[in-house]
Amino acid sequence: MAHSGNGDSTGSAIPTAGIQTPVASSRTSNIGHRPHLSTTMSYSNNKLDSPSSRSMQETTPITPSSAGQGVSIEQSVRLFKVFEALRNGDTAVIARATKGDDQTRLDGTTILHLAIQCAELPVIEFVLSQQTADVNARDRDGNTPLHLASSLGRAPVVKLLLERQDVNDAATNYQGKTPLDLAKSPEIFQQLQLARSMFIATNVQKVHQLVNKHDYEGLEALLGDEKVQASLDVNGPELATDAATTEAGGTLLHEAARKKDTKLAQLLLLNGADPFRRDRKGKLPQDVTKDDRTRAILKRSPAAAVAQRSIQEKTILGDHAQAPLSEGGPGGKESREMKGYLRKWTNYTSGYKLRWFVLEDGVLSYYKNQDDAGSACRGAINMRIAKLKMDPKDKLLFEIHGKSSVKYNLKANHEVEAKRWFWALNNAIQWAKDEEREETKRQQSENLALKEARKEQAERQHAKDDGGVSGTSHLLPGAALGLSTSASSVIEGTSAYEPSIGDDSMMKGLTRTNTATMEGDLDDDDDFGDDASSHEIRPANRDAFSITAQSAKLQLDLLEQVSAALKREQNAHPDTQISHPTVVQALSSYETAVGNLKGLVLDLLRISRDHEAFWQHRLEREQNVRRLWEDSMARVAEEQEILETRIGESEDKRKRTKRALREALEGQGGISRSASLDASQETQFKIAPELVASAAQAPARTPTLELPKDALANNRKRRPTIAALTNNEVSDDDDEEEEEFFDAVDAGEVEVVDVMPPMSPPAVAAPVAEKAEVPALEAEGDEVALKKQQLEQEIAKSYRGYEDGPRKRLTLDADNRPKVGLWGILKSMIGKDMTKMTLPVSFNEPTSLLYRVVEDLEYTSLLNTAASRPDSTERLVYVAAFAASEYASTIGRVAKPFNPLLGETYEYVRPDLGYRFFIEQVSHHPPVGAAYAESKNWDYYGESAVKSKFYGKSFEFNPLGTWFLRLRPASGGEELYTWKKVTSSVVGIITGNPVVDNYGPMEIKNWTTGEVCLLDFKAKGWKASSAYQVSGKVLDKAGKTRWSMGGRWNDKIYARLTPGYEADVSEGNEKAFLVWEAHPRPTGIPFNLTPFAVTLNDPAPSLLPFLAPTDSRLRPDQRAMEEGEYDFAAREKNRVEEGQRARRKVRESSGKDFEARWFSKSRHEITGEEYWKFGGEYWPIRDAVVSGQRDWKNERLEEIF
Repeated sequence: MAHSGNGDSTGSAIPTAGIQTPVASSRTSNIGHRPHLSTTMSYSNNKLDSPSSRSMQETTPITPSSAGQGVSIEQSVRLFKVFEALRNGDTAVIARATKGDDQTRLDGTTILHLAIQCAELPVIEFVLSQQTADVNARDRDGNTPLHLASSLGRAPVVKLLLERQDVNDAATNYQGKTPLDLAKSPEIFQQLQLARSMFIATNVQKVHQLVNKHDYEGLEALLGDEKVQASLDVNGPELATDAATTEAGGTLLHEAARKKDTKLAQLLLLNGADPFRRDRKGKLPQDVTKDDRTRAILKRSPAAAVAQRSIQEKTILGDHAQAPLSEGGPGGKESREMKGYLRKWTNYTSGYKLRWFVLEDGVLSYYKNQDDAGSACRGAINMRIAKLKMDPKDKLLFEIHGKSSVKYNLKANHEVEAKRWFWALNNAIQWAKDEEREETKRQQSENLALKEARKEQAERQHAKDDGGVSGTSHLLPGAALGLSTSASSVIEGTSAYEPSIGDDSMMKGLTRTNTATMEGDLDDDDDFGDDASSHEIRPANRDAFSITAQSAKLQLDLLEQVSAALKREQNAHPDTQISHPTVVQALSSYETAVGNLKGLVLDLLRISRDHEAFWQHRLEREQNVRRLWEDSMARVAEEQEILETRIGESEDKRKRTKRALREALEGQGGISRSASLDASQETQFKIAPELVASAAQAPARTPTLELPKDALANNRKRRPTIAALTNNEVSDDDDEEEEEFFDAVDAGEVEVVDVMPPMSPPAVAAPVAEKAEVPALEAEGDEVALKKQQLEQEIAKSYRGYEDGPRKRLTLDADNRPKVGLWGILKSMIGKDMTKMTLPVSFNEPTSLLYRVVEDLEYTSLLNTAASRPDSTERLVYVAAFAASEYASTIGRVAKPFNPLLGETYEYVRPDLGYRFFIEQVSHHPPVGAAYAESKNWDYYGESAVKSKFYGKSFEFNPLGTWFLRLRPASGGEELYTWKKVTSSVVGIITGNPVVDNYGPMEIKNWTTGEVCLLDFKAKGWKASSAYQVSGKVLDKAGKTRWSMGGRWNDKIYARLTPGYEADVSEGNEKAFLVWEAHPRPTGIPFNLTPFAVTLNDPAPSLLPFLAPTDSRLRPDQRAMEEGEYDFAAREKNRVEEGQRARRKVRESSGKDFEARWFSKSRHEITGEEYWKFGGEYWPIRDAVVSGQRDWKNERLEEIF
């Protein structure tokens, strides 16, 4: 096609301005060619001065045509018919149009471009199914279909286009924009970014292979591809394959120079390689070689000249020199961002020093060297306030001025390099100032729109109060607007839109019942509730709004084209009658377009109004609910503080009063203990007068508790009477005396020893029948000793792989999980089973529920001590302390462990502590993990079965399984102990301060002797001092108390000998001894793990080859979570859970049930309870795997990871 000097077309009814330009031709017919700088500048200046060019540039990039540029009536009518066919889904017309014959030919656009702007997704799919559809075709503004879909925010269409293998997602339009630059939403940006990243990664690998093979023809073909040129940076450090170049941060051109590969260097220079790009050490490609021929090619070869000319074009015109310049300013993003070394003036002593400069996001920063980038910035200047000056005498020097006296004197190493920086800085300054102006305009526009919205809302409210509101003012747009056939297809099916704010179920009960609390006006509250019902209807979704708006814009363009075509027809043929078929057809199209446009405008207005009303109402309601919530929480917090204070004071007064009364009743050496009470005790009596009054109800007693001097002989006789009269208030019941005793221990008022005191009184002599069995017991003891020795040898076989010892720290130094609003996610899960909840991975810690069972074994030294004690009640004290110590690790552990997969296993061996442990997930719903641990002194086994629920303000975990301990005392024989765990809960969720609490009774029973220990884990009360308390007593088989226990399950547990309350307690028995103390909890461990928990997920290289493939250490999502890769952990968590569901469906379809591999259901021979019995196969098979005799692949284990 011929062109005039200024690029305008001549003598054609089909408009060509802005389409068949020399630049466009170079893009389509000569891919990768870069025109000479002078030619491009001359052409650009001429074009910028032409009216048609300005018209083209002022047109929005997504329009299919520019009006008034030579479109004939027939073309306008054809375009209108295609437009209507796309909106109505008329496949017959669309099929004819996509054939591309002269009857349906469109100008400056394609069917696919139009479809993306106004049609539904099925219509676009139909257009793409036609063989003639070109997904990379350009409209008159250089936009591809992907440009339009991205700019319009049509995420499903973007996804559809990216699925086409031939799509070029890196193509730029005539303004230098890629689809990624035009992305309207984060979702679309992410789709395009992912597609580009995958493409780049694939082609970087191809470049590496071609360079290593010295296949330079293939490399040239690859670098000449248009998509590769637009996506792959030939100056990127990732292309380098040489280790030395990669370490220095150099480019592939640095590598070619270092290898003296002149052929590769020339190829790279011809394809855009930058001979002035420096590596991290500040060296140019010519600086890394001493070969003269290579240096000459880099400096003076024709290839270097081409590269230098290309760089000049790029610096002046931006990254897209072959596109026309827009009037808007500095071009694409890359034209205003740079990184590289420049020499900066420091002082007269040092002169110019090489510094690393980074220009991005409108800010120029500099660092001492490239390695410091991002961490040690030496200074920065914002481009919004910057001024740039070029030195007229020295073309290598330029200055940039910041605020006040901040000024950088910079010097480049080459004139081209200086120009590149100067133009990049100039573009950045212009862009920053334009952005500032646009931001000001946006703020003004938003403020004006908000003011108008409030005014309109006030008018609507006023009309509503007057009874004049319309019955359809808040109807769904698609149902209430009475659209035309073509327009209705746009709105139809948009009810799926779900706002992201709040949860309606939470709000419905608040709108009518709670607003009066804040506003104080019941009538207003009723109005608010009525108004809420009308606003609850969802408005049309964003896609419908976007399509409708774009359709209206296209209709306007069509009207303008028809009008222009009629004017041209009139000018060309003044005698044409209005009844001429062409004119009639044009007028008919004009009339239809006007009617459609009116409908579309009404649609847009009503959709916009409904959107505004809906969101304005939701905002007001959210504000009201939040205000109500804040007021309620403030009142609750205030009342809680008052209650805590009063209850704490009352409890202290009660204890002091009872202690004083007890001392008065138990005086043994004086006439009356009450006579010796000091002033503080008298005050204590006055604090609780109701107690004294109740004690004084007997008529024979005096108003005070003082006794006459001559009553000493009768003192002991009267004590029972007084005690009986005050029995309800001051009786020495077990719980209260023990509580006071261990409170005194905490306060340091009682001596604490580290060694268990001797039994007092002496143990009862064994009956004669038992003495007769002593030889048999000795024989049994020898048998147990032999069994211990054999068991110790068996356990020692499992030490292989654990030679390195337990690890001391995690890979991460800090917990940097993404912060997620807990209450916002959990409020919809109230009343649900915790194990069935799907929570974000940010709520997890990098451990499994299987690991939580292992943590029970942190204090196995208590069991070894118990086995060494001669008396069974003493052993029971230590076993009870072990049962209580299992909860010490729960402090601060509010994150959720990973739910184990069905069939998941875990082994843990501690050579230093002499035990091994194994657990298998034997059931998924309900979740049950069967465990078995063994040492030479004990076996510990049971099941971790938990019933959990979320009650809105707390999580509750109710353990169901029984735990068994088989103890082998040093004295001989075996003893069986059992207990069930207490309830655990996480409280304080609503207040944002979650705390773990464990409470409830626990009974530890010795089935061999019949002795029992009763522990009571007290729930967290109002007082902080009452948290974590546990108390209990050890009863012999006759039910008499032998030992008392108390303390805190997160810190220390004490015990004291208690021969029975009917006897006097000797002075020595008033001492307490320390049974157990928790290990220190260092601060700063990520995820609040304990040092013991840190050892559990250790992927020791010496251990991994011997682990079963189902071992929890090999679980990828858990491992990624531990290493801080949270997004990858979320994806892997979803993948392994989907795999578990798929395996379950396969089993269900075949009628099979899951069978545990290492455990089986059985009934206990002593207790009669059902439990999971360990088969004992795992460890022998593992030993065989270690020795190379067997392989885990042949052991019937599912691939669960």
